[in-house]
Parts: sequence; C-alpha cells; structure tokens
Amino acid sequence: MKRLTQRLLCTTLAACAMAGATGCATGPYKTSEQQVNDKETAEAVEAALKANTHIYTRHVTVQADNGVVHLGGYVWNDFDQYEAARTAETVPGVSKVVDEMELERNGIDDSNVTR
Repeated sequence: MKRLTQRLLCTTLAACAMAGATGCATGPYKTSEQQVNDKETAEAVEAALKANTHIYTRHVTVQADNGVVHLGGYVWNDFDQYEAARTAETVPGVSKVVDEMELERNGIDDSNVTR
C-alpha cells in the first residue's frame, strides 16, 4: 500500500510539473485581429529595413507583439545595429523596439554584397 501511495504521489507531481511547464511555455491568447496586426507590423518593419539603403539587414529577423518589435539575427557593424533599431522605431504601430541583434565582428566590408 505504501508503495502504491508513493507511485501515485510521484505521478501526480510529474503531471503537475508538466502542466506548469506547458502553461509557462504558451503566451497569452491573441485574437485573430491582434495576430493580423502583429504580422502587418512585422512586415512593415521588414519593408522599412529593406528600403533603408544605408544599412545591410539581410540577416535581421523581425517579430512583433502588440506593437513591441523584437529585432534579432546579426549585423556587421555598430552603425547597422543602431540604424536598424532607429528605422524600426519610425514605423507606424511600433511602440517599442527590443534590440536582440548580435554584432558579427568577422564580416568583410569589401565583399561583393551591395548595401
């Protein structure tokens, strides 16, 4: 009987831990309108980055969440990092920019890549 109680307790604790982890892994529910707005905001930021001829942002990723834009990926120099964040801030619908980009110091400035 004691062994059965221990197994039941372990199983219950494991189920609670998995339920807690699953609950933390999912964000708050978004309406379809919020999802559309986030997608449109991310696309607008991507277009603004692509239109800025002073920077190379091919390796920058964009995610939007209720007006907060997360810039990830990497850039080749400090100026591109600064300018990408500044450009994203100018897009209508963006309330905040979170710069999560990495600075790739091993980039070659004299490559055939057009800026």
